[in-house]
Amino acid sequence: MVTVALASRNEVAMLVMTVISSVEAFRAAGVPGEVLVVDNSDEAVHAAVRSALSGQIKDGVVRLLREESPSIAVTTDRAHREARGEYVLYFDSHCLLGAGTLEKMLDFFARHSGERIGFLHAPIQWAHMSASSRMTHFQVDRTRMGEWAGAKRVKEEQRVTWKGMPHMIRRETYEKIGGLGCCAEHRLGWGIMRYLGMKPWLLGYENWAIPEGVVYHFGEWPDEVKPFAQYRNYHKSGEERVGSALAVAAYVFGGEDFLRSEYEAQMKPFFPSVDAALAAAKRLGEAERQWMLSNQVCSINQLFSNPPWNTL
Repeated sequence: MVTVALASRNEVAMLVMTVISSVEAFRAAGVPGEVLVVDNSDEAVHAAVRSALSGQIKDGVVRLLREESPSIAVTTDRAHREARGEYVLYFDSHCLLGAGTLEKMLDFFARHSGERIGFLHAPIQWAHMSASSRMTHFQVDRTRMGEWAGAKRVKEEQRVTWKGMPHMIRRETYEKIGGLGCCAEHRLGWGIMRYLGMKPWLLGYENWAIPEGVVYHFGEWPDEVKPFAQYRNYHKSGEERVGSALAVAAYVFGGEDFLRSEYEAQMKPFFPSVDAALAAAKRLGEAERQWMLSNQVCSINQLFSNPPWNTL
């Protein structure tokens, strides 16, 4: 069984399209599946979401859960933990699951069934050009989308560092690596992508990307479209947590020395001193730091000096 896990905030129309594309993908692949929507929208938006998905909920195809935390990353973590499927496929609540993508990802796991696979990434295709799409990875058509920094095409299956969504992971693997852990402190989860990708590596797993199949992404809307689109927003999504997230992630995965080395570049805007960042990191992340120390197979500095992935 496959769970499509969706963390959603203040999204209605595109969420419905995302759910429908997932349901159709299950049917096309001939596999049992569920769509799990964990929603932390504002109250009025959540009521609209429940109404819009009422038919799919009644049919048992969709489960809708309410998450009170304003953090999208916390909501993402809960979506993974609440999933019932053996495999969990996560992408945004404003995407379409392309034809054949589910089959390609499941085929990869079937061929690598005895291996320690962490996250598996499918290509992402932006439906339009926008400021955000300049930073996307794994583009299907670089010629049409433009030579934008960081947009490199995957031409064959390869090991990679963390690249965000869309990703599939075995549910038991997610549980073994302790989920998002400290990374769930971040308001969206994007600013600490490299930390999140390191967690499975430190614990002896590998992240991979495949060249086939695609998830189409519809956000953010270009400026000329925004006035005519019902656009999601991340207001009150825990913005104040970003500094703590960076500090905690650095401390959990690298220790005090690593946090100090990263302070100037990443944490200085959020803390008056490196000692203040370290104190916050220890307060929030000491338990997970100890858990990592009891499980890790190599140090974060070893990953930096000799990364086991292909750098994209």
